[in-house]
Amino acid sequence: MSENSDALKRGNEAFNNGDVETVSEIFADDASWEGPNTSCMPMSGMNEGKEAVLQALGQIGESFEKFHVSPDELVEEGDTIVAVSHLDGNTKSGTEVKLPRVEFWRMSGGKATRVQSLVDTAEMKKALEG
Repeated sequence: MSENSDALKRGNEAFNNGDVETVSEIFADDASWEGPNTSCMPMSGMNEGKEAVLQALGQIGESFEKFHVSPDELVEEGDTIVAVSHLDGNTKSGTEVKLPRVEFWRMSGGKATRVQSLVDTAEMKKALEG
């Protein structure tokens, strides 16, 4: 397993445990996170810089009581990791969410430099509207 895969696994575990400090460590200072182009859900749009990425990750807690990401498969080619995963959670309105998710992580030396995240926005919007 590579340094990049190890960092991503460590970051996922830390995220699921609410360990913001460890999550912060896996992002480069100039990291970017691109989520779906919709304003109806957390982590949407382009977030530039480590602080913006961490702030966007914090938005999840505004909409969800529980939010857990489980990687099913990591496919690594060079400095790119495709994470095929699923998320499950409960919105603050009480709706249960179980959705597949795909993320493209561009890594360098164990740090995320660019992430693109894909999820079923129609199902997520429906769950958030509860």
